[in-house]
Amino acid sequence: MSSQLGQLRLISSVALRNLWLDRFRTTIIGALIAFGAFLAVIGLSLLNDVRASMRASITQSVAGDLQIYSANAKDSLTLFGGGGFMGRADIGNLPDFAPYRDEILRHPNVAAFVPMGLDMAVLARGNELDDSLDALRSAIKGKDSAIIAGRVEQVRFQLEQVGLELTARRQLSADQAELEQQERDLKVAAAPEFLQDVSKIGEEKLQFLETRIAPLSGEKLPTYIQYFGTDIAAYLANFPKFHLIEGTLLGPGERGIMLSRKVRDEQLKNSVAKIFDKIHKRLTKRNQSIAGDDECRRFASDLKKQYQQILSYLDRADAEELSRKLTDLGIAAVGGDELVQRLSHQLTMFLTVDDSNFEQRYSWFYANIAPKIRLYEVSPGQTITVRSYTRSGYIKTLPLKVYGIYNFDGLEDSDLAGVLSIMDLVSFRELYGQMTEASRRELDVMRAQVGIKDVSAENAETDLFGSERPATTVAANDKKEAAEPLSVKPRLADQFDPQEVQRGLALNAAIKLKDSGKEERTQQELLAALENRGLKANIVGWQKASGIVGQLVNIVGGTLLFALAIIFLVAFVIVNNSIIVGTLNRTREIGTMRAIGAQRSFIVNLFLAETGITGFFGAISGTALAVLVIILAGRLGIPAGNDIVTFIFSGPRLYPRVHWTVVTTAPILITIVATLASVYAARHAAKIQPADATQEKE
Repeated sequence: MSSQLGQLRLISSVALRNLWLDRFRTTIIGALIAFGAFLAVIGLSLLNDVRASMRASITQSVAGDLQIYSANAKDSLTLFGGGGFMGRADIGNLPDFAPYRDEILRHPNVAAFVPMGLDMAVLARGNELDDSLDALRSAIKGKDSAIIAGRVEQVRFQLEQVGLELTARRQLSADQAELEQQERDLKVAAAPEFLQDVSKIGEEKLQFLETRIAPLSGEKLPTYIQYFGTDIAAYLANFPKFHLIEGTLLGPGERGIMLSRKVRDEQLKNSVAKIFDKIHKRLTKRNQSIAGDDECRRFASDLKKQYQQILSYLDRADAEELSRKLTDLGIAAVGGDELVQRLSHQLTMFLTVDDSNFEQRYSWFYANIAPKIRLYEVSPGQTITVRSYTRSGYIKTLPLKVYGIYNFDGLEDSDLAGVLSIMDLVSFRELYGQMTEASRRELDVMRAQVGIKDVSAENAETDLFGSERPATTVAANDKKEAAEPLSVKPRLADQFDPQEVQRGLALNAAIKLKDSGKEERTQQELLAALENRGLKANIVGWQKASGIVGQLVNIVGGTLLFALAIIFLVAFVIVNNSIIVGTLNRTREIGTMRAIGAQRSFIVNLFLAETGITGFFGAISGTALAVLVIILAGRLGIPAGNDIVTFIFSGPRLYPRVHWTVVTTAPILITIVATLASVYAARHAAKIQPADATQEKE
């Protein structure tokens, strides 16, 4: 033992002497190893942080740790991005999720079971004149003559704009007869006496405007919204990423919807404001310029064409005031005395932006124009109409009150997690096509109103055609029907029994675990427990349930590990070649040691010791530098460059932290790798013969 320790001390002292004598080569190799250690610690630490961030983004917003859905599903469950036909994956359904919930909640590692259902619908939209007519109808109900007069002026002002649209359309339309009829209708509506007497603006005139005039302005592009229905109370208790930013929470037992902020900003916001926001975001968050960025130039080109989206919401008084303010801003009025033409020109000039005037006009728009127009089509408190194709193939329309606007904390700008709206599970079932108790009661009332009754097969002829009845009875019935007109408009209650969401249909459900580290084990145990109860279902982890979004974790991790492997391979080759070159330069030294009795094992161990010492100090240096960088980045944060990275970082910035497992393991592994890289060179050095010491260097 003492001889071995003595040999070890001798090898160490000789190795240190050699490293000091060949300081330049030692420094080069040490720097390479330090660089490799630096990259390894930084890369592996960031990989752990990204994994944790993405897991938080997905599991704390929608997915939970596990997802359960029907065993008869034709498609895989995809919570983000959709799947199947028209983005609607066919995952079947759980006709009654209660037995699944009860069995799953028995597992000691399960914290919560949240029923869900994901689908897509169309938000019914009219146009700006439709909005004005709705406002006029509300004013008439309120019986405030001053407000009614203002709304009437707004409608008249918009009718002038419709007239200009029809004039421009005459040059392009092939159906002149239809256009002439439209012009006649517009002439009737625009006549001074049509809307002059506030007390005589009845339902007939409003319907004429809504059905004959408003369609002349066209229809807004349809808005598709993705939504999921859920047990609201259970969802809010288990998904901490949810954050209400406007309005109120949808409470248990209430029918309604909470819209995503991103959907409202990007699909339901006035197009002028929306384009202004897009340019502002690229200029401020991505440090772009309008002149130097193709996307900004395209937005700027579109912006100046959107003046109508301001003009359509103004009444005459607001239009005249805005024209004066634009003149004061330095945008002169051109176009004679016609207010519409004059203001159209001014707004076009105002919306012509470049790098020199954008910030001023962006602020001026929100200060002076935004308060005069309808900035958002939908706001909390309003009722919207959504249409969806049921699984049976027919269209289901449902009015829903908008309770609030929300986003997921840290994911405000994420296209991947910020597009889902949330509604109550009972309304979801309605749109899905399931008949609820309220729907059945509504149908029974309608059936009673029209006299529908069940018909048996054996008495079909008698029940359908009946016997001749006295004329007086028919007349009496006719009078009764005339006195009580049929009403088939859906009148769904705003509230329902909260117990309705405790059982019944769900498409899938999120399962929250107490210990997420036992995800795979819990998944297998839950499947076995359900199987024992005769309940078949698919249970998948959060990554698989999230589709390609969840796989981003593996993609990012795989890319990073591949890059590290390439770097290590290059470093391995460089270190090996450096040692081989050094060996050739030390032929005389090695031959001399062999001549005075050094064994081959001594030479091999000497070279391994030199590389090991160099690798250890290099790895420690690189690791120490990496720790300092991580601490600094943890304080400042690493900014997300785009919306995808925002989702990956689970927010606009990633704040990395020191992972001590990586810090302690990486230097050891790198030292071992560097030492192994010198094995070939050490074995080559050990083969040098003592006679080589007497040879002259070539």
